[in-house]
Amino acid sequence: MNISHDSAMRIVTEMSSIIGHDVNMMDERGVIIASTDPERLGAFHGGARELLRQGLGELVVTCDGEYPGARQGINLPVCFEGATAGVIGITGRGEEVQQYSQIIKKMTEILLLDSWGERQKQLRAAMWSQFMEEWLFSAEELITDRFVERGLELGIDLRKPFQIFVVALEGSAATADEQERLGRVEEQIRAVVRASADGFYYKLPFRYVCFVSPASEEKLREMAGRIGENVARCGFRSFIGIDAEPVDCRHVRGACDRAGKALRAAVRNGECCAFYDGVDLEILAGEVPLKARQDFIAHLFHGCSERGRGEIMDFLSVYFHGNGSIQAVAKALCLHKNTVQYRLRRIHKLTRLDPRDLRNAAVFEIALAIHKTLRSDAAAGALHL
Repeated sequence: MNISHDSAMRIVTEMSSIIGHDVNMMDERGVIIASTDPERLGAFHGGARELLRQGLGELVVTCDGEYPGARQGINLPVCFEGATAGVIGITGRGEEVQQYSQIIKKMTEILLLDSWGERQKQLRAAMWSQFMEEWLFSAEELITDRFVERGLELGIDLRKPFQIFVVALEGSAATADEQERLGRVEEQIRAVVRASADGFYYKLPFRYVCFVSPASEEKLREMAGRIGENVARCGFRSFIGIDAEPVDCRHVRGACDRAGKALRAAVRNGECCAFYDGVDLEILAGEVPLKARQDFIAHLFHGCSERGRGEIMDFLSVYFHGNGSIQAVAKALCLHKNTVQYRLRRIHKLTRLDPRDLRNAAVFEIALAIHKTLRSDAAAGALHL
């Protein structure tokens, strides 16, 4: 086992603080890789090298210089999984340091084991993150049988179907207190997702991609609602996009894209969650390039100010919601029916399209969907979507 400098320094510092003597750690070459005496770092320790060469249980240095680079003290082998990983040395007179030798040896080996366990945990987490990145962003043909086996080795069973939803948060996380609250948010998301059989999530910048077992729309909405309530208690607001259909491991990338589009729709409409539906006009409008959407609106309402355009859009939204009923629109907007008729004629004059004509109504429905996407771009941008 190769002992890292950081691990070795942490160990010798802790040991030295307990016994009040300088402590050194040497690697298999006899080089001092950590020491509470900064001047000795990187120096050769002949006593440690001799201990390792002969396989000794301990080596006492009776005076400075007895071995090249060695000082008076005691040196002992540090064992890990049946092999000698290095040497721990305590500087001082024999009778002073002898009493600590075996305790320091055992404590060092325990700390080394803890350090190794932490390194393994970090390594596994890095492997898990790399695997998830590959899975989410790789083409379908790259999700091979070997890739599935890698998932199983990391505890992810790719052989079963998943349903995907994406969570984004609205709120700042700039201060230490906000970062702490963000940690609690992650705990809440983890708890809800893991309640689903074998559910898990992966944290991307500014959002969480959640994998759960296939469930009904009602169950998924309930899950989204629990996340929203728990996140709100931590001072954030959540938006959730859900892909409506379960997918196998080779189609997860597409499911994430669809869930992301549903997420943008949720942000646009100020809703807690939205499901992806391929025939939803707003979702389709959101996929049109920004410049094309802007040009469409500008051309349709070329004779209107931005404020006037917004007023027309608000009016048409109510008009189409009432299925074109003059009476329903008048009631909803507290207007006289003649005023409603006047506004419809005014729109016809400004755009040269009559909203009362079925063919033209389709154009305005598209315009409404595009207008919603344009108004929500700033909100989505704040969430980095």
